[in-house]
Amino acid sequence: MDLLLKAIRTRLISDTALTFIVHADDITSNFNAEYANYPCVVFGVEMGGSLSEISGVVRATLTIDVYSAANKQQLWTIYDRIKALLHNQEREITDSARIIHLIYEAKVDGSQYDRTCNVWHLTAQYELLYATSGLSITTGACGSVYADAESVSAIPSKEIARFRGQVSLDISFESELRSGRKRFGETVYYHTGVAKLIFEEMMFKASILDLLWNITTTSTGQLNDGTTSATVYQMSQSSHPSYLQALFQMVKTDDGKKLEIEAGKAVCQNLSIPFSRTDLSVFNCEWLLLGDSSDNVVKVSVGN
Repeated sequence: MDLLLKAIRTRLISDTALTFIVHADDITSNFNAEYANYPCVVFGVEMGGSLSEISGVVRATLTIDVYSAANKQQLWTIYDRIKALLHNQEREITDSARIIHLIYEAKVDGSQYDRTCNVWHLTAQYELLYATSGLSITTGACGSVYADAESVSAIPSKEIARFRGQVSLDISFESELRSGRKRFGETVYYHTGVAKLIFEEMMFKASILDLLWNITTTSTGQLNDGTTSATVYQMSQSSHPSYLQALFQMVKTDDGKKLEIEAGKAVCQNLSIPFSRTDLSVFNCEWLLLGDSSDNVVKVSVGN
């Protein structure tokens, strides 16, 4: 929702005719009548739920409040300019983070004089349909996961798991497209947001539990019989999943193309895992991929 508000505000403050009357700093989603500068424009969004018949499309209601301490004429001059910028202007508002499918004026209340603040005030409502831009893939694939707390690369010592079956990738980030990378044909850099990556089956190496989680591992432990050697994983109330740099390399089973996902900040939330003799198998294994503040971005590369 914050990115939707950002897209709308960017549209408004980019118009010199509007900012000639209302300072850009006074076109905001935050309002405090005690410290407000007039004239000002205040807006907010109320979510209306998703459209079940259209995947990824969401309804919302945009409320715009316009205030003027001068007169009613200035109030309506400001609003008329706002309407010209928003009403049926979907393509002009859409940016890399939000795709606006529909925006239109639904209702405008008549102007009123607020004697408490000594300002003229009107409220308008706009109906929206919007979607989050990003990348969604559901495919069959097999491949390997490499991870490290500091720096990841596709070398055997940093391989922590292998996977097979269906892979579902849903990324909703602000994006920038660049081409000409040497490993594969095209790279998409995702800067902010949340990504979810789900694997039908992932087989972790048993030796890496202490990398995935903040736990203590002892390879020279014993069972309670005092004679059987065992690897002991000590989990406490302070144990938590670790943030890692992760690299997912795979081959799609439908067309044989290579797909690579690299995250500067990734976390695997799964801890309920069955033990087998040689590995830890997790079904519907979920990873969260996050862009961090140090420019460790998430990137997706698809072979040509």
